[in-house]
Amino acid sequence: MGVSDKTQGASASTLDIDSIASDTWVQRRFPIHGQGKRNVVQVVVKRSVLEAICEHGLSRTDVEVCGVLVGDCYQDERGPFIYVEAMIQGEHSDSKVAQVTFTSETWNHIQQELDQHFSEKRILGWYHTHPGFGIFLSSMDMFIHENFFNQNDQLALVYDPINGEDGLFVWHHGQAERHQYLVEEDAGPSSQSTAILAKPSL
Repeated sequence: MGVSDKTQGASASTLDIDSIASDTWVQRRFPIHGQGKRNVVQVVVKRSVLEAICEHGLSRTDVEVCGVLVGDCYQDERGPFIYVEAMIQGEHSDSKVAQVTFTSETWNHIQQELDQHFSEKRILGWYHTHPGFGIFLSSMDMFIHENFFNQNDQLALVYDPINGEDGLFVWHHGQAERHQYLVEEDAGPSSQSTAILAKPSL
């Protein structure tokens, strides 16, 4: 999804990852070895993306920071999967202790980065930090999620850089619900050991 389409999606009440019509998704080899049919849409995040989010979050633990998740949706013989392959930091965002806002300058920066480096990919959702106050989506977070990331396959990742916790949320029956995800080990852990870097492949 380009930034220009970011507000075009289903109404919140109809959003559901399980209702995705994935039969048109491009065929691609699943990035993690596994066997058996997948009965849910699997989410895979590259370790390097988690590393980058961790680094961004630890750079400012006094306020929230944000960005977008980049990649695409695919399928293989075992089922559909959402593959998060990169991230773009939300430069010029309005960051506060317990709130972050995407400004017009933030969206301009994201669009430029998307066009220049990820022209074949799309925005799969967003991430932001909750420094020291846990993993959940606040009412302001839900406002952002419902208005800017309102497609069935879009995600929200919350990272607490102080407590070293993270959680991924997907749309399910019109609600943003926490969802397990797999990690593709494409990068070794950094020197800053946190739970987001130690998350096993589920």
